[in-house]
Amino acid sequence: MFHYESNKNTNFLSQLHIINTRLMLSKLIRSISYLFKYLPFIGLTLVLAQSDGKLSGDIKEAGLYYKDIAFDWKPPNKEFDLHTLDIGELRFSFSNMKLTHFDKVNSEAAGITFSGPDFSMKDLTFQSNVRSKNWITQEKIRRLKKRESIPKEALKLIVEASDLFILDHDTLPIDINELVIKKYISMDTPPLNNNTWTYYLDLPEKIISKPTHLNLVPDRNSISYDWNSRNFRVDSEQDSLYSLPLVDWKYEFKINEIGQLFTSDLQMELEKDTMNFDIMMKRGQFKIKGCSFTAIPNDILDDRTQISLPDMMIETRDLALSGRFDKTPTLYRGGGLFRIRNFEIKIPEDLKEDPEIQSILDIMGIWNNSIMLRLLEFELNLLNQFTGDLKFKFHTPFMKISCIGDFSIRQNNSLKPDIYLHNTEIRIHPISLGIRKYIRNWEKDNGKTFTRKGGTIVLNLDGPIQNPNIQGY
Repeated sequence: MFHYESNKNTNFLSQLHIINTRLMLSKLIRSISYLFKYLPFIGLTLVLAQSDGKLSGDIKEAGLYYKDIAFDWKPPNKEFDLHTLDIGELRFSFSNMKLTHFDKVNSEAAGITFSGPDFSMKDLTFQSNVRSKNWITQEKIRRLKKRESIPKEALKLIVEASDLFILDHDTLPIDINELVIKKYISMDTPPLNNNTWTYYLDLPEKIISKPTHLNLVPDRNSISYDWNSRNFRVDSEQDSLYSLPLVDWKYEFKINEIGQLFTSDLQMELEKDTMNFDIMMKRGQFKIKGCSFTAIPNDILDDRTQISLPDMMIETRDLALSGRFDKTPTLYRGGGLFRIRNFEIKIPEDLKEDPEIQSILDIMGIWNNSIMLRLLEFELNLLNQFTGDLKFKFHTPFMKISCIGDFSIRQNNSLKPDIYLHNTEIRIHPISLGIRKYIRNWEKDNGKTFTRKGGTIVLNLDGPIQNPNIQGY
C-alpha cells in the first residue's frame, strides 16, 4: 500500500475534484475487471492459480476502430423533422498491457500496468431539423409573467381590501390612501412595498398598476384589473406572443476532436475476505476541441443562438490511490487541472430586447449580444493525504477573478471529506463601468466597504469550505 509524509501544509479548493477523480478511477477499475473477464489468457491464469505459482502476460494493443459513421432518422408522423449524425473517426483502445498473477497458499495477488483506456473521436456533426414552438418566445413570455407577478399579486390584495371596505362602510373607497389610513392594506408589506410599481383606484370600473421610473421598463403599459368582470384585462403584448405560429428550427452540434489518454498501474491483493488495491495513475488527460452548438429559427440569423467551446481540457497527474473495493478509498497524492478557453454564448437579438437581459448586458458592458469567457482555470495539488494547494483564474472582458491558497483535508473514508481553507486570497478586478457601479451600490446599500489594492478587491478566506471566514470588508 502507499505511504506518504503527512506533515506538509499547503493550499485549497475542491472536494468536487477529488470526488470526480475517484469516480473516474472507479470506472477505470470496472474497465479492468471487464478485461479480466473476457481476455482468454486471464482465464488461463485462474486455472493455473491452484498452488504457489506465477503467470504473466503482455498485450501490445487492444481496442475498437470505426471510420465514416453516418446515421439518418426521420421520426414517424413528423413531416418536417429530420435528424442526421456523422462521425469521421472513432477509436477506443488499451496499449502496452502487462499482467501478472501470483498464487500463494492463503491469498492471491494480481497486477496490471497499461496505457489507457484511450479514446478519440474526430469530426462529429449532429444536425436536426424540427418544427416546434419558439423557445425564444416562450422565454419572453416567462420573463414577462415574472415581471407582472408583483403588480398582479398587489392588485389582488387591493381588491380584497376594497371588498372588505365596502362591507364595512357600504361605499367604494376613494383611493389607495383611504385603504391605507383605515388599515385595510399596508404599503410596508410585500408586494405593495415594491417601489417599481404604483397603484390607483378608478372604481367602479378598474384598479390600475403603473410602472415607476425605477422599473426596468418605466414606459411599459399599465396593468388593469376589471372590477366588473373580476379579472385582469388582456395584455396586448402578451397576447401577441401567444398567437405566434410554430417555427422551423435548424440545430447543429459539432465537435472537431475529443481525446482521452491514461497511463496507469494497478496492483490488487486478494484474500479470503478482502480485496485490497493500489492504483498509481501517472497521467490522465481529456480534451475537447472545436465544440459548438447553433440553433436558428426560420433561417433568421439575427435570432440564432450559438454556443462555442474552442478548447477544454481536464488533466490529472501522479494520482496515488489505495483501499478496499468494499470501502471508500484514500487518495494519497495527485494533481489536477481543469481549463476552458474562449467560451462564448451569443444571445438571440429578439431575446436581447428583454428588459432584464438588456439590463444585465449593460452592467457587463456587452453591446454585441456575445458573452465571452476568455479563461476559466482551476488547478489542484494534493501533496499528501492531509494537505494541498489550489489556484483559480476567471477572466472575462468585464471582470477578472483569481484565487490562490492552501487547504487541509480529512478524508474520513467518505465521499464528503472535511475541507478547510488556509491563507486563501481572492482578487476581484472589475473591468466594466457597469460592474464597478454595481459593486459600489452594493457597498452603499449594505453599509460595507471592500478592501482594495488599487482598483482590485482583495478578500482573505480561512476555515471550513462550507462556511469560511471572509476578511476584506
